[in-house]
Amino acid sequence: MERGPIMRVLKEMKGTALELDLVLQGQAKAMEIRNVQDVTELHSANGIEITTLQNHIWLDASHVSAMWQTRDDGR
Repeated sequence: MERGPIMRVLKEMKGTALELDLVLQGQAKAMEIRNVQDVTELHSANGIEITTLQNHIWLDASHVSAMWQTRDDGR
């Protein structure tokens, strides 16, 4: 997957309670991202740094097979 769509979703999540599930190539279980504080494009072609309340996550967007957002019933 290209970095652009992931960056747009992550930037919209900053400071909200929205959650994002990512499926990475070779993984059967989704990785959940929530409590996004900041998101930065890295110098590599597809690198992303995600800062959450709990973690710093470095992600290569080219390894993302699918993503979907978990929303509450109010949206």
